Amino acid sequence: MRAQFEDVHWTGHESFLVRTFDLPRFTVPWHFHPEPELTLILEGSGDRCVGDHLESFRAGDLVLLAGNLPHYWHSHAHTHATSGKTKQGRERARAIVVHLREESLGSSLLSLPEAASWRKLIERAHRGLAFGGRTASHASRELEHLPAKEGSHQLLALLGILQTLSDGTVDTRPLAGEHYLPACDDHAADRVRRVYQFIYGHLADPIGLDDLARAAGMSSAAFCRYCKRVTGRTPTRLLSELRITQACKLLTDTSQSVSEIAFASGFQSISNFNRVFQQIKATSPQLFRRQHARTH
Repeated sequence: MRAQFEDVHWTGHESFLVRTFDLPRFTVPWHFHPEPELTLILEGSGDRCVGDHLESFRAGDLVLLAGNLPHYWHSHAHTHATSGKTKQGRERARAIVVHLREESLGSSLLSLPEAASWRKLIERAHRGLAFGGRTASHASRELEHLPAKEGSHQLLALLGILQTLSDGTVDTRPLAGEHYLPACDDHAADRVRRVYQFIYGHLADPIGLDDLARAAGMSSAAFCRYCKRVTGRTPTRLLSELRITQACKLLTDTSQSVSEIAFASGFQSISNFNRVFQQIKATSPQLFRRQHARTH
């Protein structure tokens, strides 16, 4: 099965993102992204696949992945001990996930003698690294406090976590096999990234299949096949999802009217916007705003 490209959805010019997930289950598909990822499982159990390595995970699972390394976490179905019947909802799926921009630990920083341990950590993460023992215990405690921090305090805390992971060589084991080669390569990631950048730069404009194909450097027919294979979506679906993602941000973060947001997100009519929004988010724009709106 070929991994799908995932857009991490950066919200601005931050150098890293810290997100907390609280879900009924982990159901993320087999995917990859250019950004290195650090994941701490707070609650839940299931199967974790990194490259060609599959094993069970549970609360406390702490893993660092290099960019473009395919992976997924899938929750187990919960069962009654006596009947064996599936019972959903007994256990949540909660995690803290940190994504780093590729330039977050830039070459100038990593070239410093004092940063040698960080450089080695990032290099070793190309196979995925699982942490245990005191290293995982210490780093996990710091990670649990990370979402509440802001600005330079959050950055310093993250660097401290990376240092803890760098020092914990005894408690670290690689996941993917030594000779594992990802099915996705840097060229494929760059091509998809160019398409995403083009869409984000022209969200309010009409965008056709030919425009996306040119951004990818391919013919329209070849791009249709490529887009479906790499992202798991048709070009039309991909474009709609990114437009709706933009609309959700505006609904949450601004006081613009729904019609203004629809046109700013590239929809040519309110009826089409409402229909596509309902298809993708399973709710209306108005209800989404009431559920997620912040104070402006």
